[in-house]
Amino acid sequence: GVCTKWLQHMVPIWDVTPDTAVGEQDAEFKVPCYVRRSQFRLPNRPQTPVIMVGPGTGLAPFRGFIQERAWQKKEGKQVGETHLYFGCRNKDVDYIYQEELEQYERDGVLTLHTAFSRDQPNKVYVTHRMRENASDLWRLIGEENANFYICVEAKMMVKDVQDIITDIIRNHGGKTQEQAEAYVKSMEQKKRYSADVWS
Repeated sequence: GVCTKWLQHMVPIWDVTPDTAVGEQDAEFKVPCYVRRSQFRLPNRPQTPVIMVGPGTGLAPFRGFIQERAWQKKEGKQVGETHLYFGCRNKDVDYIYQEELEQYERDGVLTLHTAFSRDQPNKVYVTHRMRENASDLWRLIGEENANFYICVEAKMMVKDVQDIITDIIRNHGGKTQEQAEAYVKSMEQKKRYSADVWS
């Protein structure tokens, strides 16, 4: 979506006459392209639990993650817990891939945590669901060395989620604020905490 909106301004405009199409035939559009190695991938060991936070279209990379976990399970591999925190405004309007996600949950591939912010008087976001599941998140992160992923559009949410994870590590892991922040930094360095953010 973001890319399409940017590219639409580069479409040449043609002035069509009965005999010929005359327009910006010589217009040159340059698109910068960068290829970088992504650290946004599943852990090498299928047994490693994963926690994914992908509200809205942030779900995109996680579909592949979940499909891979489903395939690993089908192949008879021992697969760690796979948790997805997905949110949108309205369940009946914005819940993309609902049938697919709920089928994965029925199949025992996925634990799904949803938040539909506008479906009740008080707004409920994935961050609320994370706080509700704080002790379980600590079990996964602190005791079972889960990998944590977040894919979101809004930079503000990245900070909110990181603050929640830091609070969970402090409150449930018995650490000071400084120790909890250092724990998150260590997760990042070990590629156990990965963020894919766009604006």
